[in-house]
Amino acid sequence: MRLLLISTIALLIAGCSGLGVVPMGRDTYMIAKEGSFTTFSGGAVKAELYQEANAFCESKDKQLMPVKDAFRDSGYGRYTNAELQFRCLNENDPELRRSTINQDGVVLRGRMQQI
Repeated sequence: MRLLLISTIALLIAGCSGLGVVPMGRDTYMIAKEGSFTTFSGGAVKAELYQEANAFCESKDKQLMPVKDAFRDSGYGRYTNAELQFRCLNENDPELRRSTINQDGVVLRGRMQQI
C-alpha cells in the first residue's frame, strides 16, 4: 500500500506526460504531451514538443518539417495539451522547404501569403 502511494505521488510530481515520438508512416511521426497542473499555456507545451521533435530528427541526421500542430490551453477541469505531427527528411529532400502553418495548425506549402 505504501509503495502504491509513493509511486502515485511520484507520478503527480513528474509533471508533463507523454508517450514520446510515435511513428505514423514513412518518415512521419507524432508526439503529444499533456501539461501539469502548473502549466497553463498550450503554446509552452507545443514549444517543448518542437524541441523534442527537432532533437529526434537530428539524432537521425535529418531535418524537422512540421506537418500539423495543435494545442489547447488549460481550463476548468482540464490540463493543457499539445500535439505535433512532423516528418524527418534529408537535407536535400525536395519536400523540405520553408513552410507556413495556418490558423488551423495545418502546414501550407508553396502558397503565397498576403500580409
